[in-house]
Amino acid sequence: MKSFFRNVSPRRAVIDFWQVLGTPSDYRVIALVLATIITGTIFVALGSEGGRGLPDPPKVIYFPSLIEGRTDAEILAENFAATAKVRAEEAEEEARQERMRQMYRAVGDATGVDTAKAYAEGKAERAAEKAKLEAEREAILDKHLIDNPVFDEAKKAGLAKAP
Repeated sequence: MKSFFRNVSPRRAVIDFWQVLGTPSDYRVIALVLATIITGTIFVALGSEGGRGLPDPPKVIYFPSLIEGRTDAEILAENFAATAKVRAEEAEEEARQERMRQMYRAVGDATGVDTAKAYAEGKAERAAEKAKLEAEREAILDKHLIDNPVFDEAKKAGLAKAP
């Protein structure tokens, strides 16, 4: 192996390349152009791959919902408004789902499938799931709203539901 590397040198490679390039041939120019195009294509393909540089930092969006100087009553009012909005959206979604169930029920009735049992089971499952979710929410509220003067004042004023 040592003898192989002894015979290889950059100076000899350049001299050999020059001799081959200088040898008259009909395909010398075509071979040189093709070799240049292929090599250039490989370099362009490797150079155009992604992964260069760091990704852009995340954009931070500040919400004005935690403005300083708000009173407890303002905070409660905003919370009640947000809760009412969420409940209205949930009611709208439930109404949409009920319309879909009625359409499926109509298709089932038209095709002779007994849909009453499936509809009753689904309704019972949804009611149980809703009751479980409401119980979990109440437990969280009971845990965190004990000895809370703001909540106690709201409860006295009739704005909050008693735990």
